[in-house]
Amino acid sequence: MTISLKYRIALVVFVLQVAIFSPLLWFTFTAYRDADLQQLQTREDVFMRLVSQLGRKALLTAEPTDFQLFIAPFSKDSHINRIILLNQSGIVVASTAPVDLGGPLPVQKNERNTVWKTSEIANATEQLGAITVHFSRAELDKKVEALVKRGIPIAVAGIILSALVGLGLGSLLTRRLKALEQATRRMGAGDMEVTVAISGNDEVAHLAQVFNEMSGSLRSQFDELQQVQQELSFQAQHDPLTGLPNRLLFDLRCSQAIATARQHKQLLALLFFDLDHFKNINDSYGHQVGDAVLRCVAARLTMALKDHNLIARLGGDEFCVLIEQLEQEQEAAAVAESVLHMLTVPLECEQHEFFLSASIGICLYPRDGDDEVRLLRNADTAMYRAKAAGRGGYRFYSHEQTSSVQERTSLEQRLRKAIERGELRLNYQPQVCLTTGNLVGVEALARWSSPEFGLVAPEKFIPIAEESGQILAMGEWILDDACRQMQKWRRDGSTIPRVAVNLSALQIQRSDIATLVRRTLDSTGLPANCLELEITEGYILQDADRAVAVLQQLRDLGVSIAIDDFGTGFSSLSYLHRLPIDRLKIDKSFVQEIGSTSRAAQVAQAVVSLGKTLGLSIIGEGVEQLHHANALREWGCHEGQGFLYAPALAPDQLHLLAPFKRLP
Repeated sequence: MTISLKYRIALVVFVLQVAIFSPLLWFTFTAYRDADLQQLQTREDVFMRLVSQLGRKALLTAEPTDFQLFIAPFSKDSHINRIILLNQSGIVVASTAPVDLGGPLPVQKNERNTVWKTSEIANATEQLGAITVHFSRAELDKKVEALVKRGIPIAVAGIILSALVGLGLGSLLTRRLKALEQATRRMGAGDMEVTVAISGNDEVAHLAQVFNEMSGSLRSQFDELQQVQQELSFQAQHDPLTGLPNRLLFDLRCSQAIATARQHKQLLALLFFDLDHFKNINDSYGHQVGDAVLRCVAARLTMALKDHNLIARLGGDEFCVLIEQLEQEQEAAAVAESVLHMLTVPLECEQHEFFLSASIGICLYPRDGDDEVRLLRNADTAMYRAKAAGRGGYRFYSHEQTSSVQERTSLEQRLRKAIERGELRLNYQPQVCLTTGNLVGVEALARWSSPEFGLVAPEKFIPIAEESGQILAMGEWILDDACRQMQKWRRDGSTIPRVAVNLSALQIQRSDIATLVRRTLDSTGLPANCLELEITEGYILQDADRAVAVLQQLRDLGVSIAIDDFGTGFSSLSYLHRLPIDRLKIDKSFVQEIGSTSRAAQVAQAVVSLGKTLGLSIIGEGVEQLHHANALREWGCHEGQGFLYAPALAPDQLHLLAPFKRLP
């Protein structure tokens, strides 16, 4: 069993006090006893001298009767047991005990409470006799006993006092240590505000001072640790770029919101969206500018949707909005429209101006899913439907969309192996001079014949290839195959002047396109003037300065450059005159409106006039009716391309074009 420090100190103090107090008490007791004994002995000596003198007189006068009369009263004295006077012959001549008279000195028995004292009586010449007194010490013993009786309570009281003093001193010494112990326990329990108020100059006070300093230091470190933990917790649950909640916090909050909605039988909506063509910003301006754009978009979302429950960035350019306590689905549509409206305002960032749009998918709880995983997946599906519908809009989820997404996923997976399996091929659509009807070129168009899906339309698989990044490998294959086919036609004596190949914006942004074109021309042996590269107007608008540099590199190779789908990208005319291009292709959406009252026909005529002014060759796409061709020719357009002349044909079917070499 462990004895506490308090009782150990008390025991030590008790032992020390007893060790000091006991000798002191014993010394006092013996001093009192010795003093009484000395006083008694003095009285006995005085009495001995007195009776010796009287005995001497009796012996000298040979009349011991007077001495007998003198000592007779002492027979009743409690301090004197016997007084015996002996003559020179040792015979008792006087005694307080008459039985002793005439006899020798009685035997002296040693007793605890008595003492025999003898004094010789003599004169100058001879020994006269002796006197013996038997003194009683009983009274002295009684005094000693009384002293002992008085001393025992004193000793007991001293022992008790010693114990109390020991306990008190132990408590005094350990009370401050106890305060330190309690403070330490509180600190161990997490109370970092604890301090100990112990004054003094001793070691315990110094220890308390050290404890308080340590407590202050730990409190400061604890505060810093809490701040770090809060920061780490915030960073773990928030997007470091925008400060919005991340996927982890979104899943948690969404799960809680679903539980609350289930309990109260409420609706909630989930909006999932990303920015349209955001990759173009990263590829054209760099990720630093792209990150700045995302921060600006997040700030706008926070301002526009501050009354809604949760806005989160899930990654990349993907955002989510969770709307709780929904009354009707139109409220979700209103939020989506506010997001789209917010993005229509031009965004100025890093000394650039951006025109953004988003595609938004909306799903509702509990109609479209009963957990956060299903809701997010279905909202993502609806978002892709919004993209397929032309981007810049929103779509509610429907169960039919799931099969569409599954089909798209299957197409994407199958497309990855299409080149290796030989499922892709190039067809060529003629480009005809509107004046002479002569063939002036062909445009290479990719076709995919899948064993699983059959003939897949370009407008279906090309966007998938661009979004998945497969357009890079596909575009390189198209360029190489088209150049090889063109060189084969040349060797076979064909009079086709050029082949046009479309370049994806992703090809230009993510690869050294000039090096790729040069390598392809070198490997196929095709002269550069037989190749025309078509660039979409949208790419030029994204980064006109870089577009000028890239197009100039291509022009320096000797190839010709055409701007495809001109009129659909809201081009900046301030850049158009700087572009090293040879041809403008009027988008078919304008050409097919020729002959109607639509303003699109007027746009087509304006594009022709603009091209003529800049000295560029003009080609109209989508020429399907004779009046399309006639109008374009009258406006001054040089070339036409469309079903009026021929669809895209296999390389060995171009001989079918002979009947079309006439004025349309």
